[in-house]
Amino acid sequence: MTQKVNEPSWLDNLRLPDGYSNTIGGVKLPTKPSFGKLNKHRFSRVHPDPSYQVPVLIVEDKDSGETYIATHAVAGYLGKAATPKLLRLAVDNAGVPKIIAQPIPELSGRPNLWNVTCIQAIQIAENEWVRIESDMNAQQYTIIKAANNLGDPHWPDQTMPELIQAVFLNNVISSPDHPYIKQLEGRV
Repeated sequence: MTQKVNEPSWLDNLRLPDGYSNTIGGVKLPTKPSFGKLNKHRFSRVHPDPSYQVPVLIVEDKDSGETYIATHAVAGYLGKAATPKLLRLAVDNAGVPKIIAQPIPELSGRPNLWNVTCIQAIQIAENEWVRIESDMNAQQYTIIKAANNLGDPHWPDQTMPELIQAVFLNNVISSPDHPYIKQLEGRV
């Protein structure tokens, strides 16, 4: 028997129950982390545990938009194209994980306000929810703390090596024959 559209109960038969999930059985896989900076639209926390802090060399190929992680064995081939960073785990208030690259200050030269305020924001985010905005006039980040308690962060279950591997799976420079090094040296 087909219900008529004008009968009041037809919509009730279409309404999903409160506990409905569109996953049928199975196990939800962890969200793949992204790579970048603290979010400017969502509040973030940074994992304070030292096991979630890994010093690495980062190479940003601005022409292709790719970001690589490089082994220290190829640092001599990369020169100033490789920048030392401290990889950290952050999550936003929606629970989305992100690997962020904390600047490692240079001991020589004057301080870069972008780096100084980025490091400050990351340090605050170890205990409080923050977001950052670029202040182009002041040449630094503005740090905004959440007005309310957003609760405890929901950290992923993966280890830092697993998270880094998920982010940089195919973007590792570990050989002088890597296409990026060949490009730098004019071998392509």
